[in-house]
Amino acid sequence: MFYNFIKNIAWIIFNAIYRIEVEGVGNIPMDDGALICPNHFSLFDPIVVGITCPKQIRYMAKAELFKNAFLRRFLTALGAYPVRRGEADLNAIKLTLKLLKEKKIIGLFPEGTRVKTGEFGKANPGVAMFAIKSGKVVIPTLITGNYRLFSKIKIKYGQPIDFTKYKKEKMTNDDYFELSQMVIQKLYELKD
Repeated sequence: MFYNFIKNIAWIIFNAIYRIEVEGVGNIPMDDGALICPNHFSLFDPIVVGITCPKQIRYMAKAELFKNAFLRRFLTALGAYPVRRGEADLNAIKLTLKLLKEKKIIGLFPEGTRVKTGEFGKANPGVAMFAIKSGKVVIPTLITGNYRLFSKIKIKYGQPIDFTKYKKEKMTNDDYFELSQMVIQKLYELKD
């Protein structure tokens, strides 16, 4: 309930200050879990993707954001959960797989951090690992625009990428990295 209230308020505010266009919402599975994987160049990206997605998105957020008590409560109420970056955070991994099994939508920036150049960033191997282990699809999502007042922000949800054919293979970290890099490539192919 809190999530929907905040989402509706954010929708009103963001539509008042930006011209938001959305394409490909039908690519998001409404009856199953999925990984929404957008490019990331602004602090506003999770909000814009969140308000345009018909289902609640559960985001992994860097653990440092949860140190402040107020911010921790706010992010938790919105469905975000902490991840320790730069290491294998088993709690975050287990929670992500549990949420996907429960048919939730997970928001995961495949580059792991903001990339402001518009160029491909280095993929986080977790994207493919979560998709393969959970059997859920990846939705590459392209955000374009510059977040200047009254400018157009476009969110384009791409075709689902299905990694289930890899489920029975013995995957290495390099394999996960390569498949995750493919997600980034598919994401940037969504540019008009």
